[in-house]
Amino acid sequence: MSSILNRRDWLKSGLLASTGIVLGQSSPALAARPTSFGVLDVYAEREMELAQEALLAAAPQIKARLSSNENPWGPSPAAIKAISEAAPKAFLYAGAITMELRKAIAEMNGVTPDQVLLGAGSSELLMASLMMAATKGKVMIAETCYISGRDAREDGATMKMDRVPLTKDYQYDLDTMSTRVNAETALIYICNPNNPTGVMLPSEKLKSFCDTVSPKSTVLVDEAYIDYAPTPATDSMVECVRKGQNVLILRTLSKLHGFAGLRIGYALGQPALLKDLRKYCSGGFTVSTTSAAAAIASFKDKAFQEMVLKNTLESKKFLYDTLKAMDYKYLPSSANFVLFPIKMKGQMLLQKMMAEGVSVRSWSFDQQDWCRVSIGTMDEMKAFKEAFAKSIS
Repeated sequence: MSSILNRRDWLKSGLLASTGIVLGQSSPALAARPTSFGVLDVYAEREMELAQEALLAAAPQIKARLSSNENPWGPSPAAIKAISEAAPKAFLYAGAITMELRKAIAEMNGVTPDQVLLGAGSSELLMASLMMAATKGKVMIAETCYISGRDAREDGATMKMDRVPLTKDYQYDLDTMSTRVNAETALIYICNPNNPTGVMLPSEKLKSFCDTVSPKSTVLVDEAYIDYAPTPATDSMVECVRKGQNVLILRTLSKLHGFAGLRIGYALGQPALLKDLRKYCSGGFTVSTTSAAAAIASFKDKAFQEMVLKNTLESKKFLYDTLKAMDYKYLPSSANFVLFPIKMKGQMLLQKMMAEGVSVRSWSFDQQDWCRVSIGTMDEMKAFKEAFAKSIS
């Protein structure tokens, strides 16, 4: 584990050296590290998950891992077969296969290959986007979103964030965000569907926002969970990229395709914007031969994707029904997780659930503690129901 962290710190230091961005501590758990990230450590959530996994290992029995928004049904058999077939060529750098992957992604999204940039998951590309923005001005975000709260670290000279509260129904306040954009705004970050709320913006409203704001500042739309949206093809903002707008879209295969451990993500944007972004990331070099081959195969396996979506909806309905029966309200989710307010401190609930072998996540915002439950198999959701009933009794 330490060697992985050291390599990551080395990469961060190398990428940031030419920008003059200062490195500072990212979390108390990593206080001994010689360097960390004053702008944003998008790996902070993963490190919390690792700590949670250690607690799970000590639990009586691991029944359900519902804390990381993973896909318990993936990767598909076609992807696994592709990994096996590509493995003998893993001694080669993945240049040819990644070019094929970029072409496949471009065709799927109606863009050109030079409008596609690959990454080892979308986290690499998100970090690069924020580093790029930090050299130019402020980053506007919603409070609460994926990079707010515990995941964000401000350092006066390094990262300036303009935080805009969510609306009363926990939606992005696009009207306020639009009026607050100024010459200092280098990037506007929108996670849609949002994490951790699961709430999704109406596509036409977000498109209108991009039409108005993108000439003034880059709009980054994090579409990590777009595959779970009601109509992904039209709910996505890829049309803005096709129209030539200053919009950057991030996607990942970690969710629907079950690639959380295979690390494939990509950005869609204008060639000039992606060229700038490449200065702050690997430019796709971190994508492995086996993962790229698996991604190409997984994109073609529509039947598997449909199965995952069907199972996700069934498990989500079970969770909704469970919460209703226990008199808990929840935020309707367009993602593979559900967030709901709880009646005790988040850490207390986590400890009680861990004692039952079930992992979930907690948040605290809007003067309220919340629980986020990832959608798992039906057996896992039943384990959640049993553990939650014991934990609140």
